[in-house]
Amino acid sequence: MFSQFQKSEADLDYLERRLKLDFINSTAENGSSAEENPAVMLENLKAVKAKYSLLCSEVKDIANAQKESMEGIRTSLSGIMEVIKHCQETSDAEVVSLTELEQEAAALLGAAANSPKTEVSPSEAAQGQQPQCEYFSLRKNKKGFA
Repeated sequence: MFSQFQKSEADLDYLERRLKLDFINSTAENGSSAEENPAVMLENLKAVKAKYSLLCSEVKDIANAQKESMEGIRTSLSGIMEVIKHCQETSDAEVVSLTELEQEAAALLGAAANSPKTEVSPSEAAQGQQPQCEYFSLRKNKKGFA
């Protein structure tokens, strides 16, 4: 995408040089209207070029912010996955594989797609035991959101 911006900037530079050449070669009085005046076009082109440069810098800033945001999300997700794994290891819980959609989302975020999710085991539910991890109680109340 950045190369497209560079090409566009080169095209704008070419147009600027071309307009200057046309202005030099044209006669001072040829009956043209003000909108067709190469000098006016050149000034408009400079304004467009300035706006373009501003947009390029904003695109770079947005791309950097997006990269930082994704790194933060991946870090948070990694920590959450570790907590879930710890809860699974320390509780009597049934381990269920991730759904296809969950695996796809994990792959997009760079997480381990084969990490299982946990639900309260039938024996734990039948005995009325409290889950050992807050995640389990959330799963009981909000099935389908994990």
